[in-house]
Amino acid sequence: MDRYEYPDAAGYPDGGGFLDEGTAAVLDGTDVDPLRDIDTPSADTDSEVDVRRDDAHRVYAATLGGRQIANIRYDEVEGRVVVLKTTVVPEFRGRGIAEQLAAYALDDIRARGMHVTVYCPFVTTFIKGNRQFADLLDPQYPGR
Repeated sequence: MDRYEYPDAAGYPDGGGFLDEGTAAVLDGTDVDPLRDIDTPSADTDSEVDVRRDDAHRVYAATLGGRQIANIRYDEVEGRVVVLKTTVVPEFRGRGIAEQLAAYALDDIRARGMHVTVYCPFVTTFIKGNRQFADLLDPQYPGR
């Protein structure tokens, strides 16, 4: 099977920095303008990105107009939050939504007085670039 190098520093989506040919084809098929304005809705929109914790589904979710456009999957184990995976719908990638979601999740984890174990490459990279969250890493089980 051919594998393609994926340029994302976090190694998203598989943690190894490579896409298989099926995923590469999906990404190649997306029609996203990389030069669009990011992080702010257009002036004529009535919707803003809403970020919240959904305990029933064990996700931090970002929604826009009632549609879930991104999430961070987690579990809770022995008093800590285990971050598993970050997913953003392809047409919403590159807009800073994952960063907004990660910051919200980590702020929430701090407010709840919990530590975090991170297995998600995106959140690992986010914490490395935003050291104010480094103290949240569980000293015994930091993840990878």
